[in-house]
Amino acid sequence: MADIAEKVGKYISGQVGTHPAYARQLLLAAYRAYGWKLRHMRNQHLSNAKNYLGTVSMDAMVRPLAHPDRQILTSIFTPCEVFHAMDLYPMCAEQFATYTNGAWSEHAFIEAAEQAGIAETFCSYHKAVIGAAVSGVLPKPLGIVNTSLACDANNLTFRKTAEMLDAPQFYIDIPYEAEEAAVDYVAEQLREMTVWLEDLAGKKLDPARLSECVGNSVKTISHLQRVLKLRKDRFVPAELTAELYEVLMVHNALGLPETLRYAALLHKEYLAAGIRPGRKILWLHSNPFYQGTVKQIFNYKEDPRIVLTEMCYDTLIGKPGEDDPGRRDPYRMMAERTVYNSFNGPVSRRAEKALEMAKTVEPDGVILFCHWGCKETCGGSALIRDTLEAAGYPVLVINGDGVDRRNSSDGQIGTRIEAFLEMLETS
Repeated sequence: MADIAEKVGKYISGQVGTHPAYARQLLLAAYRAYGWKLRHMRNQHLSNAKNYLGTVSMDAMVRPLAHPDRQILTSIFTPCEVFHAMDLYPMCAEQFATYTNGAWSEHAFIEAAEQAGIAETFCSYHKAVIGAAVSGVLPKPLGIVNTSLACDANNLTFRKTAEMLDAPQFYIDIPYEAEEAAVDYVAEQLREMTVWLEDLAGKKLDPARLSECVGNSVKTISHLQRVLKLRKDRFVPAELTAELYEVLMVHNALGLPETLRYAALLHKEYLAAGIRPGRKILWLHSNPFYQGTVKQIFNYKEDPRIVLTEMCYDTLIGKPGEDDPGRRDPYRMMAERTVYNSFNGPVSRRAEKALEMAKTVEPDGVILFCHWGCKETCGGSALIRDTLEAAGYPVLVINGDGVDRRNSSDGQIGTRIEAFLEMLETS
């Protein structure tokens, strides 16, 4: 299967520079075909919730790519309930880049970006998006919306892409300090964004639809907060790719009924799951889901297993069920998720959140993945490591690339992880 995907990817890559519209249709056909496979050929190693997660995630890629007139190109940290309520389709830039890797074509877009003057050291997630835009494969969206979270690459990418595609852009500034005044400030920007979107789309937002979407988000978060407490001892089979699918679900897909259904299914499965021993790993940042050795180590395994991925829980603030969307301002509720996100503000806040997660799930060790070009993670890795190690959690910091398979040493990363796991077993 991998050989077929690689051959298709090479063919798609060959069309990027000369026939971009055709390359786009090939990508769309590949994603639709894989979505059909996930829907009709169930992965026997995964639970019902994880199988469902894959199909919904593929739909979230296909819809905006197939309907650019309803597409909103956005960043992973942008609250998207307003888009859902207006029947607009968010295209998460980081998701798009990851999916180009799944189609074995990421290098064509990364090379296109570098040929357009983007530095080799720039984040490869964002290089893939810029390359898709400059090559003409990424269609002009209805609009572009992004927040200032969480890095310089994020801020530069969307401005550059808006210029290349001649697309309207709305920028949401997230204050550095996590405080209620900042929540009010962001909520007001989200209201302004809604008016901007109404003008673009030529239709008004139904406040009842928005309340419904935000209510779905609240219920989803409540389920996942309860799952968090069950992860410490219980085991539901997972894989690296499914971890990234869940990252999408708890960010850009929050508010959708499909996301709520996934969270409820997952909660039910964890409640029914048995207690399982085994070495548990808390994984910080993104992961190299495509690397063979890493997949062999973790996919579907009880021992060792990834007990929690940081980016699946950075937005889950508050207590389960404490928010009643019928009583509270939905704009403030969306704003809270961005302002109090652990990726906002100083790295020390992220380190403290990682420690909080570690105390909840009690991992045997922590792996911090420093993705190529992510200066925020690479620069803060020492502080995060020191914070966790001071509390007694062994930490392995590894460098790799979550998108560009040419930029990672599969054997070296696998060897380091295996050595770390052996250390945990003997300690």
